[in-house]
Amino acid sequence: MSKQKNPVRQPAARPQNPTVAARPKISKIESSQPLTHFFQPNFWRENWLPCLVLMAFSFVLYSQAIFYGYVLDDQIVIWDNIYVQKGFGGIREIFAYDSFMGFFKEQKFLLEGGRYRPLSLATFAVENGIFGKDKPGISHFINLVLYGATGILLYRLLLGLFPRRENGQWFFGLAFVAALIFVLHPLHSEVVANIKGRDEIFALFFSLAAWYATMKFFDKQKNAWLVASGLFFLLALYSKENSITFLAVIPLSMWFFSGVPKSSIFKITLPLLVATAIFLVSWLKATGYLVHESKSNDLMNNPFLGMVGGEKMATIFLTLGWYLKLFFAPFPLTHDYYPYHVPKVNWSDWKALGSLVFYAAIGFWSVWKMFSVRKNEVFGIEKTGSETSDSSIIAFSILYYLTTLSIVSNIFVGVGTFMNERFLFMPSVGFCLLAGWFLTRKIPNLLNEPAEKPYILGLGILTLIILGSAFVVIKRVPDWQSALTLNGSAVKNSPESCRAHSFYATALYKEKYLLIRDKKDPAMKEEIKTMVETMSYHINKALEIHPKYGAALTMKSAIAAAVFEQDKQLDKLFHEFDIVLDELPNNTNIRDFVGQYMKYLKSTGTNPNKFAAFCHRRGYEFYWKEKKDVKSALEFLNYALDQKTEDTRILEDLAEIYLATGNVAKAAEMRQRAEISKNM
Repeated sequence: MSKQKNPVRQPAARPQNPTVAARPKISKIESSQPLTHFFQPNFWRENWLPCLVLMAFSFVLYSQAIFYGYVLDDQIVIWDNIYVQKGFGGIREIFAYDSFMGFFKEQKFLLEGGRYRPLSLATFAVENGIFGKDKPGISHFINLVLYGATGILLYRLLLGLFPRRENGQWFFGLAFVAALIFVLHPLHSEVVANIKGRDEIFALFFSLAAWYATMKFFDKQKNAWLVASGLFFLLALYSKENSITFLAVIPLSMWFFSGVPKSSIFKITLPLLVATAIFLVSWLKATGYLVHESKSNDLMNNPFLGMVGGEKMATIFLTLGWYLKLFFAPFPLTHDYYPYHVPKVNWSDWKALGSLVFYAAIGFWSVWKMFSVRKNEVFGIEKTGSETSDSSIIAFSILYYLTTLSIVSNIFVGVGTFMNERFLFMPSVGFCLLAGWFLTRKIPNLLNEPAEKPYILGLGILTLIILGSAFVVIKRVPDWQSALTLNGSAVKNSPESCRAHSFYATALYKEKYLLIRDKKDPAMKEEIKTMVETMSYHINKALEIHPKYGAALTMKSAIAAAVFEQDKQLDKLFHEFDIVLDELPNNTNIRDFVGQYMKYLKSTGTNPNKFAAFCHRRGYEFYWKEKKDVKSALEFLNYALDQKTEDTRILEDLAEIYLATGNVAKAAEMRQRAEISKNM
């Protein structure tokens, strides 16, 4: 037997009592003898069945997503991203620029901290290069495989930390139950069913791989495993920046569950630090900054806009409380936590205050436990007897959760929304570990059940978790079929979100209304009327919540045109255009639509007097007199001039503007035409 490189002091024997003796034999993690060896050989031969079960659940729960298309942020990262659409030819640019560059075609600082997540985008580009464009089914299939693989890797890692008890059943071991709950949890449905969620899957998978490689280093004592841990961690960081929290997670796991000295813990952290440095240099070169504070005045990118006093922090802790609730009761599920599905609150709200107290309590307790685990090292106190791992598992699970949640909590860096279910993908490992411990260790130990027989109550609870989770996931996944189904679900589950109502009206307009309208089928007249009423309701609801919401105002102009095609009330149409342009007079999307529709109205022979009156009101009174915007004023007045070439008021408006801007000849021409018009 080879000599152990890091010898440790053996614990003193603990006096037995009848209660302890009756309990099942504990694993090596449950004793105070520190670990320097984690993994047993022949993993795949002995664990092929649990691994197959984990992968099978991934496909059983999410296979229907293979037949779905692109939705939500897939536009930004795939089908409207110029670098991804280049295939292999776009990979260099994907790594060279901010992750929004391929969509916006320019550097935009929309969100605090910026976004540099090239790895998942690069895989989408590779898929385009191999399989061709617009193959969402392949992307969904790959996501399913990666999700199942992440569950298997989590099982492999936890089995190293928490091996099965002697004569224990694999299906009721802590490692398998925790991994199974992870694969089953409905909170992961957004990450798996939305192709864009691959960045989350990659981030966790490669972070776990770095953790695994670190543990293998202690098994093999070969520096190659440290190099591997650094490489895996770099891939995790290139996937999503929240992977950086594993800089704390991996050393913490060694602190809690191994007997290696502090110097060795520092050693295994070095390759992670090197990977972080490489990533930060790449980030700096791609974005031009390391830390960027967004000062967006757009509520959709800065949901705390306008909050005063303690409202921001109270609202943050309200959402942190919601996160805890979603772990235990993951319904209703929604992708939309935008203003104001999450309400603004202050510290008078007991839920926010209770959340703060709870998080502070578990945080302080876990930190205290972290030091007490090695109090013999920290305070020079001899650690004697067998110390149960219960409190260590609880403390580590909590610290893992708090650490990985911190970067998406809005406390330190704004994430552009109040909260999101996908933000819990990485932190959920802490919850799953805690749930696995409770079911497989705590319940049997409390009731002195034998270790070799799964406790019937724990197994019964696990069965209910499997059935309940599967039901929620299978019911939720179809919501991700299209923008229409997704946002239709959102308006039911996020009724106070302006974004949900706006996006649903937009999806109805693009995916149903335009298709039916263009068919011009008289039999669909009532269906179109109902659809227009529905779109009007939801867009007005969005603007009731957030009156200056640009996307909703743009859509309001389009829906106003749809209403006009039903009722032919021109005054009502122009009134709606006035409302939209008053709020966002220079919005490009709104101006483009209004301009195109004005040209359409001209071609249909719209009442020229009403047409000219609107152009005078908008072009002369608003853009010229109020805004001093010459270009916009001329644009609207010329709409009228094209429609009714000799309207006296329009001609006089133009004469005044041309004269004021120094175009004397054009002013004289307009005055002359106005005089002729008066005398006609």
